[in-house]
Amino acid sequence: MAPTAVDVTSSAINAASSAPLKTSKLTSPTAELHPLDDITPGENNLAVELIRDYHRNDGFEPWFKAVQRQEPRKAVLLQWLDAYHAGHKPAAIPRKIEVLYIEPASARIHEAIVDVASQKVESHSVVQGNHRTNLDITQLEAFEAALVQDPVVKQALKELGLEPDTPIASDPWIYGADSFEDQPYLMQFLMYLKSPRTGYDGDTFHYSWPLPFVPVVDVNSGTIVRVDWCYTGDSADGMVHTWKEGWARSNMEEREYMPHLQQNFQPRAGLKPLIVQQPEGPSFTVKGKSVEWQGWQFRLSWTAREGLTLHDLRFKGRSVFHRLSMSEMTVPYGDPRPPLHRKQAFDVGDASCGFTANSLSLGCDCLGAIHYFDGHLALPSGVLLQQQNVVCMHEVDDGLGMKHTNYRTNNPYVVRRRTLVLQTIITVANYEYIFLWHLDQTGAISFEVRATGVLSVSPIDAGKTSPYGNVVSRGVLGTNHQHIFCVRVDPRIDGDGNTVHYEDSVTMPFDTEADKLLNPYGTGYTVQKTVLEHEGGVNLDPLKNRTFKITNPNKINAISQKPIGYKLHLPATQLLLAHPDSVAFARAEFARQHVWVTKYRDDELWAGGKFTNQSNGKQGGLATYSQAKEGTVNEDIVLWAVFGLTHNPRVEDFPVMPVESLMMSLKPNDFWETCPILDIATSTQAVNKSILVQPSEAEAPSCCKK
Repeated sequence: MAPTAVDVTSSAINAASSAPLKTSKLTSPTAELHPLDDITPGENNLAVELIRDYHRNDGFEPWFKAVQRQEPRKAVLLQWLDAYHAGHKPAAIPRKIEVLYIEPASARIHEAIVDVASQKVESHSVVQGNHRTNLDITQLEAFEAALVQDPVVKQALKELGLEPDTPIASDPWIYGADSFEDQPYLMQFLMYLKSPRTGYDGDTFHYSWPLPFVPVVDVNSGTIVRVDWCYTGDSADGMVHTWKEGWARSNMEEREYMPHLQQNFQPRAGLKPLIVQQPEGPSFTVKGKSVEWQGWQFRLSWTAREGLTLHDLRFKGRSVFHRLSMSEMTVPYGDPRPPLHRKQAFDVGDASCGFTANSLSLGCDCLGAIHYFDGHLALPSGVLLQQQNVVCMHEVDDGLGMKHTNYRTNNPYVVRRRTLVLQTIITVANYEYIFLWHLDQTGAISFEVRATGVLSVSPIDAGKTSPYGNVVSRGVLGTNHQHIFCVRVDPRIDGDGNTVHYEDSVTMPFDTEADKLLNPYGTGYTVQKTVLEHEGGVNLDPLKNRTFKITNPNKINAISQKPIGYKLHLPATQLLLAHPDSVAFARAEFARQHVWVTKYRDDELWAGGKFTNQSNGKQGGLATYSQAKEGTVNEDIVLWAVFGLTHNPRVEDFPVMPVESLMMSLKPNDFWETCPILDIATSTQAVNKSILVQPSEAEAPSCCKK
């Protein structure tokens, strides 16, 4: 088939949820800004104009990928923050803008730093190597619209016995990698039929009609370079094409999830409103992007790649974490048959959490008394986009926090657990990820992931099954896959100089007469401590209750006589299943260990390396960061926590998947000298105003009558 052109000049952004900001030259000083404040419209405009001027005679118009405030160098920022919290007015830290952009014709990557004060390009470099930036919405929508009209695609439809004008849809998919050698800049597209009944409705569920061919597009030239055909048989068929003309129409059945498209939709009866109210308002206070709540004080910011990041977290006046972020995730699929073996996404590095974030809605995504935060990101044109309501913050009653009943007096002590939740949601084509940070009243903080949305499915012959997934609808294979996440934890546990160790709970010896003197009845166990003295990764061991702790060896708890610290609660989930000799394994360095510790280095933020799109094991990541084995005892360190879902789909996951949840937590460990929430008022009916639905003559418990 001869390549044909795909028009990539169109641009589409959902104006209903986001709006470009008008910008002008920087005329007002930025000295009053906090060093962690996001980029301003004036700063964005300044950086964009300076970059355009810089390349005025180079024959290309920059295609902007990211224009954002560069985080101040940590050594400088910490001094400023400590002075600020001590009540001083430290001198402003010079504002810098980091700009990532490409040359449209070649996709060659440029990086630059703009100094706001001097209004000059401070540094510029061209990224060496065969790296690729993330694709953006303007590219994806243009490719998608053009692809379904392309003669090459129409020819593929004809081979399936379908008319060329059959309504179809395409899903852009990161090409991945199947070779350690460098390859052209490619993008692949998964193809689907639209329902004959609902196909002209924009919400029609095309995922119930997967087609067995994958067009591959050269991103730079905008042409389809080939069409790869999928295997649709079972394990007995092996690598044999079993589809034939007429396969598509006879192989599938309609599934819809939107109520207006379901046939004979009737909402479930009996579910009455559940209204979350706080008649006196929320307990948090917000100033810009600074938040105070129940002893917590922190800032949040919005970046193109990570989306929501938390900074300078302090509890009751003591520093605990410098920076927290969702660093990366990898989503490798388990079908070994070409071309679907290439399906391995890095949804942070490939798609960017900032650009794929939802605008959240009252009463839908967030319930109760809600405060929203916006985000600002540059479009490819350089225009600053205001992303509305990308973070929602609210309080949640999370059940009991403490309880004890004195059985002698039958007098209960009950304190309910209140948490502050910050939520953001991203949509990456078919999938949704819900990211939630939970802060509680003890000084603990948790990160929760909820995965939902639609399975990325592949076609299978009707009546057949597959070892590589589960049939979730007629002709639809829900492929086995993994979602492996990495959270970056930059600690500052009560000051500078932190250390990570793990503790194993182990049985004491009980083999010799001498040992029996120490453990005469065989009931004893001890906790063995192993300090991570150098950079590297370590796995969890549930059979030993392996627990990781971040401590400050310079601060000793007066009660326990141990260093103060925080402990990490991490689910012991499966790591990367790809073979160690494979490209997929090489691309995801972080997914090989549960916990990594590295020495802090500015701009070392990405667990999977800086450029993940179409990477082939040369982009770096945590194994690369830690290869020098620098010392990590009483140093400025970073802990990276890895956990994930091995998702072997159920029929119940289709057409839309109910949420699957995972949570990691960081809890004070010998940080306090007593329980830190004894000052929380006990729970009473007078305050909580619960309603007895089925009253009886029996008296309510005494705690509820107060």
